[in-house]
Amino acid sequence: MANIRKVVSNKYFLGGLLITAFVYSTVLCFFRNPLIPENTISMIGVEFPPLFLLWILLNGCAFFFCHITMEKTYQWNTKLGRSLKWGALIAMPVFYFVNATMVDGVPVYLGISKPIHWGAAIIFIGCNAAAMGFLFIYARKQVPRFKIFIGLIIVMVICMLAVIIFIGKSALFEAIPSWLSYIMLFLTNCTSLFAPPAQKEQAA
Repeated sequence: MANIRKVVSNKYFLGGLLITAFVYSTVLCFFRNPLIPENTISMIGVEFPPLFLLWILLNGCAFFFCHITMEKTYQWNTKLGRSLKWGALIAMPVFYFVNATMVDGVPVYLGISKPIHWGAAIIFIGCNAAAMGFLFIYARKQVPRFKIFIGLIIVMVICMLAVIIFIGKSALFEAIPSWLSYIMLFLTNCTSLFAPPAQKEQAA
């Protein structure tokens, strides 16, 4: 178990995973016109389930492994952090398996699948954003630069609200939090820019 944790916390492994997830999510986002509400990643997933499954796996692993690493790096081992981390991970398979179904070539939500699917998506995004936000707030005394990320999360929420109001739930709405999160997670886990003072002293 310790060896697995060591591997998934390796900055080169995390960096490769985050870059792969970023590129893949961007390609999938523009698989269809991302400004059209019907062209969400979920709807693309109905037509191409393997592509959607790979997106789920990349996103789920990238966020979960980064949370594990940041908890150790910044000594933020709390029930809140663990709950948010696991809540996001558990929501991913629900998001995948409870989706629309193709009926006569048209994706259709059956029964209560739509609110469950949307709810899982909101839980995944919300839990990951909250986990990152609370950690940045907690660690801002160690690393004052985290105040920049706290501001970025606020900007991310504003951008998402603007997209949902003026465009609707589209692939762009799903991509914005992913893009900003990948950047923040990469800088936090794979560079020394946001390393705590104790870690910088050890490296020196």
